[in-house]
Amino acid sequence: MTVTSVQGNLPQLLLVEPDNMVRSTVASVCRGLDLAQVHQAASLAIGQQMLQAQRMDALLLSLAEGEAAVALIERLREARPEMPVSVMTASADADTVRRLKALGIRRLLLQPFKIRDVVMTVEALCAIAPLEVISGS
Repeated sequence: MTVTSVQGNLPQLLLVEPDNMVRSTVASVCRGLDLAQVHQAASLAIGQQMLQAQRMDALLLSLAEGEAAVALIERLREARPEMPVSVMTASADADTVRRLKALGIRRLLLQPFKIRDVVMTVEALCAIAPLEVISGS
């Protein structure tokens, strides 16, 4: 099953990532391969405003802001439990992975990552898939 927007176009993906280079690279890959219409946010605060302002089909979220990022996912689950969410992080311990799994996260993308891993992660956001950990390098 593929997620598509109401207009029948590409899925509307919100990418929340503070690192401009990572954000630009992910957005460029998604656009170049027609995986999703990417909306970018450099912070959780901006990302939350964007989630409230317009309908997004999926969320790719950096855990760089720590507990605040997990809290955003928790709030999102209350409002839109069905929304596909994947996260990016430099590291994750077993407790964090358990918490993310309980929140219904589709994929955990460990940084640094390869372009192929980004493609697989965005594709997973657009289809039903269990939590997987994709490690970089």
